[in-house]
Amino acid sequence: MKLKSNKSGFTLVELMIVAIIVAILAAVAIPLMGSNKKRAMMTEAEAGLGMLRSSLRTLYAESGAYNKDRSGASLSTGSITNIPGVTTNDIAGRWFDGNAYDLQSVASNSYTVRCRGDQSTSANKAEVAGLTVTLDESGTFVRTGY
Repeated sequence: MKLKSNKSGFTLVELMIVAIIVAILAAVAIPLMGSNKKRAMMTEAEAGLGMLRSSLRTLYAESGAYNKDRSGASLSTGSITNIPGVTTNDIAGRWFDGNAYDLQSVASNSYTVRCRGDQSTSANKAEVAGLTVTLDESGTFVRTGY
């Protein structure tokens, strides 16, 4: 009587092929994930700029100009706290805090707000150094640094 041997499992060659395939996939996927993180950081900046845009549009609806507050006083460039009703805590996030945002330019019918990673004082500021996003009155975002 002959005993039947049941061997099961994977050979060393099969395991090596799987290891090589996983290594190739990791080599392709890891750089893609890095750029996704930068895009997520930019999305946080865009959300903060969108909040500033809403405040400026409200100001325009009330006063008829982007560069005048409700009482008719001139609105100046610089800190976002120059925009009535906005504080630096309103847009504090993980990567960009209120110090990263500024009112770059303002006129009666136009404005540009900006978020600069170099100006951020958040705990994660090193990750956003060199990233800049600007937004104008037409809703155009300009992203640089990623």
